[in-house]
Amino acid sequence: MKYIYGLNKSGISIINYFFKKKMQFVVWDDSIVQRKIISSKFKKILFKKPENLNNLDIEEAYITPGLDMRSNKLKFLKKYKIKMYRDLELYSKIISKQKVIAVTGTNGKSTTTKLIGHLIKSNKKNCFVGGNIGNPLVDFYNYKNKSKYHVIELSSFQLESAPTFNSYISILLNISNDHLERYKKIKNYIFQKQKIFNGKKNSFNIIAIDDQYCRAIFDTYKKINFIPISINKKVKKSIYVEDNNIIDNYFFKNKKIPIINISKSLYGKLNLQNILSAYAVSIILNINLSTFLLALKSFKGLPHRLETIRENKDFLIINNSKATNIEASIKSLESYNNVYLILGGRIKEKNFIRFKKYNKKIKKCYVIGESSYYIHNQIKNFIKSKVAKNLKTAVQKILLETKNNKFKSTILFSPACSSFDQFSNFEERGNKFKEIIKKELN
Repeated sequence: MKYIYGLNKSGISIINYFFKKKMQFVVWDDSIVQRKIISSKFKKILFKKPENLNNLDIEEAYITPGLDMRSNKLKFLKKYKIKMYRDLELYSKIISKQKVIAVTGTNGKSTTTKLIGHLIKSNKKNCFVGGNIGNPLVDFYNYKNKSKYHVIELSSFQLESAPTFNSYISILLNISNDHLERYKKIKNYIFQKQKIFNGKKNSFNIIAIDDQYCRAIFDTYKKINFIPISINKKVKKSIYVEDNNIIDNYFFKNKKIPIINISKSLYGKLNLQNILSAYAVSIILNINLSTFLLALKSFKGLPHRLETIRENKDFLIINNSKATNIEASIKSLESYNNVYLILGGRIKEKNFIRFKKYNKKIKKCYVIGESSYYIHNQIKNFIKSKVAKNLKTAVQKILLETKNNKFKSTILFSPACSSFDQFSNFEERGNKFKEIIKKELN
């Protein structure tokens, strides 16, 4: 018998799979609201708390990625010696001949996943895109998706417990401080991220070597046949960017590919790792260059990731609510000037002094949310900064200040914090920003 703990999207997809396969299983979710939703949707569902499993023959459990495997809530599963996995492990057991392209990283993984999916579809091939973005992994089976190619985004949480997972192409974009509330130390976070790689023959491992952690992985694991990519380093036998050109010294010798005519959704230094990853995949999958370049031009980005809300001769307004850590926020700053920046929320890390390097780009910063005074006190000596009551107040004050500017202003909502102080997720936060902008400008 199987057990499902946590009935979010991935949990529901597993329920559907078990019903289709006529497997016996029991479920649990700590939320009574969620249990009511599930019981109304699935009439024959059986709920069991972990502590009440001792009289059942449970062989394995699938735990929601949102729950730490070390949590006390799982102590009874450990007591009964039940094997615990993420949905990635079940997915790995279901797939057979599909070619899986797996993407992870602290920042940019959703855009890269969607871009590679768009590239494959532009090559007139069917493609399943899912995982940590969009459709849960197991839904490819539930909805009879017979695509040869699967492009999946994987979080560190999903990679924690999936021992049989192997992909055809693995991509690690970057690593910076994130989710340390779970992992405590950066080395524990790195350990989970690098599980995406495998040393199997006829597989490919793409790694961006622009940050110290990914570079250390590249330098350490020589037995893995890495394809190194970089947006600012020239490494022998690598693929890198120079003067708006991709330079391919891995598959070719000094092959130069201009990347000028691309979608607005891919503007900025932040997106270059995504473009390089997609280029490497195009070579591996034998997708011709013209199709790759056309895919860059026609790509439509994801909401809340450097999303242009309004632009005219006076201002450019960008929604980057997905920037839930300092690194993501800083990277977004590199693309703009005359910035009125909105930071804040619930801090995940404390080193906001890193913004000092970009103080010449920032005209003024408004700080909101639970951690506003902490952030303000860290940056006020080198960036003109003010605490705002809430997001609406920050937007109103910025629009008033920029009204008489004789230069084009950039209003950048890039919080560098989680949304959980005021919103249920970054999507809700980003939608609120867009709603405020629409009301204020209309």
